[in-house]
Amino acid sequence: MSLAELADHVHERDAGYLVTTGPDGRPHTTQVIFELDGETLRAPAGRKTVRNIEGQALVALLWPPRSADDYNLIIDGTAQVVDVNDEGLGYALIQATHAILHRNADA
Repeated sequence: MSLAELADHVHERDAGYLVTTGPDGRPHTTQVIFELDGETLRAPAGRKTVRNIEGQALVALLWPPRSADDYNLIIDGTAQVVDVNDEGLGYALIQATHAILHRNADA
């Protein structure tokens, strides 16, 4: 999927999920509204998300299908944290490295 197509799909969807990995390898998932600034996705990040990205920059983003005939939007990316305040809250800046529209398997 091209970056232009990716932008269209992100703008069409509401909240998605940011998946990070903790130091023990366990996933941490948060629901956020992503902003798209050029080729960079930006999302608010809580303390645990900030810590996880500082330890492991590889992340995944997921938007579930909006209807039965729609696709999941899955993005792999590399993140960095910015604008972290005294309470440990900040923002994740994510560069997409791979994106795919994935249809749910038939049950």
